[in-house]
Amino acid sequence: MKPLVALFAFFALAIAIILPAPARAKEKADPLANEAIGKIKLGLPAAAVVKALGQPEKKGADTEEDATGEWVQNWEFPALGLKLSMSSGKKGGAKSVNSITATGACKLATARGIKIGSTEAEVRKAYGGVEDKEQSHKGESFVAGSIYGGVLFTLKDGKVSEIFLGAGAE
Repeated sequence: MKPLVALFAFFALAIAIILPAPARAKEKADPLANEAIGKIKLGLPAAAVVKALGQPEKKGADTEEDATGEWVQNWEFPALGLKLSMSSGKKGGAKSVNSITATGACKLATARGIKIGSTEAEVRKAYGGVEDKEQSHKGESFVAGSIYGGVLFTLKDGKVSEIFLGAGAE
């Protein structure tokens, strides 16, 4: 009877280890998959943005982006230090967050705790494992992930002066 119990325990443990593997694999494949600035993530629907931040103080024109064919509109929240690029597949369509830019007045942090005013050393500690060393420039910029999709930190006097989340290049 003991061998049967041991075999059952082995299979139960194996299942417990294997089932969460897809989540771990996704995190390994894209270590920035859960990245955000505050509660704002890429792909967040417009209604959720308004619920989290309120109405934007300014909305730009809905314009077609040549590189992607998406319809893009800038939403500005100057008091919060945030600018969001909102996109949809058709003009006037339901929008979602395409990119996020945080500047001076922003008090929100990234998923790894970096915010405006954080030091370059803090950025390196938090994002060093996913740094694009070819695109980063010590004392000027730090690219986590890539310019095609990641977090881009602009540095001034050794501190973060701007955070951009999204695709900086197509």
